[in-house]
Amino acid sequence: QSVCSLQVKYAAPRDTVVQFLFYQPIRYQWRETDFFPCSVTCGGGYQLNSAECTDIRSGQVLPEHHCNSYPENTKPTPKLKECNMDLCPER
Repeated sequence: QSVCSLQVKYAAPRDTVVQFLFYQPIRYQWRETDFFPCSVTCGGGYQLNSAECTDIRSGQVLPEHHCNSYPENTKPTPKLKECNMDLCPER
């Protein structure tokens, strides 16, 4: 039976070393979607976008709980923008 010993010195605070030892690379990440279609065809409406949890390696969309397992990985707030601001034609 052999015992392997490894001694490493860091020039960083102790908590940084602990963070480094337990760091897991993020595999799942939030990605913003394109904007959804405008709520109206004329007269001024709104478009929203969203975010979906994706696997960085494959690009596959996954259930949200995969992204929620990383505390630093916060879901982006949906964005809202105006669209189709032209007046509607008179009938």
